[in-house]
Amino acid sequence: MVFFLLAKMLVLVNLTFLLLKGLNIHVYKFFNPSVFIDILAVAFLIIGTVLLFLSTFRLNNDLVFGLSSSENHKLQTKGIYSISRHPFYLGFIFILFSSCLFNPNYINILAFIGAWIIHHFIMIREEQFLSSQYGDEYREYAKRVNRYLSFK
Repeated sequence: MVFFLLAKMLVLVNLTFLLLKGLNIHVYKFFNPSVFIDILAVAFLIIGTVLLFLSTFRLNNDLVFGLSSSENHKLQTKGIYSISRHPFYLGFIFILFSSCLFNPNYINILAFIGAWIIHHFIMIREEQFLSSQYGDEYREYAKRVNRYLSFK
């Protein structure tokens, strides 16, 4: 629970820096991003947002926070879940990375790295739960689809 809350606080730091960029409030940057980096940041922001919406839409009634053992839920393997086992987290990672590109600030970058590391371990824990919940069905799915992105 402590790591979960820490991860959310780190995400909040990144989102604050993203908001500051959107409000055109200048913060200390250890370099000024070029136009190319700003365009790249916008691309990551858009792709991340699309991933969030697609994964949320795909989950529909299966969207729960925490690890639910309810039999009403089913393993999601189609759509966006056929290219990533964790598209929701991947979308957030892309959005947070865009914040670092827009505002290359030490605090922002450290918050991003911390949030990614903690969420990576959250993903591993979820995968262990899903493996115990869905057995061979999940293990076969995990062989076909990578944790972050699959290019098949």
